[in-house]
Amino acid sequence: MDHTGNEPASRRDEHVPGICHQRIRSTLDVIANKWAVPVIVELVRAKGEPLRFTQLVRAIPGITQKELTKQLREMEAAGLVRRKVYPVVPPKVEYTLTELGWSLDPVLDALARWAATYGNLVAENQARFRARRKADSADPQEPAPPSR
Repeated sequence: MDHTGNEPASRRDEHVPGICHQRIRSTLDVIANKWAVPVIVELVRAKGEPLRFTQLVRAIPGITQKELTKQLREMEAAGLVRRKVYPVVPPKVEYTLTELGWSLDPVLDALARWAATYGNLVAENQARFRARRKADSADPQEPAPPSR
């Protein structure tokens, strides 16, 4: 890192808390929903080969055509997915990851490793927390005596 202040503004800003947090939040808004990761995973599994819409629907259990359409549009708008439409009847549309989309592969891999290591601990902590909250709400404290 250049500590002289001669680096581009985007590099200087990356460690400014408000800007950094805003960028992380914006990124999570795109990838941290129910269907983004499964779509990315399927496109990664295709190893750069384009996938048709119907292939994605079949490969992702539980996703509806409407949900997949919405997800692909959001990812295309963010520059993660490339959509190629062929001028044929019936319509033929293929999807691939862009270079930006591919850059998420190691990020998601690291997140998967973290989840494999700590996911059970997180779930146990959440269960203990909920149990404590439930016990606290079931055991009301004695009311304080009225003040005079």
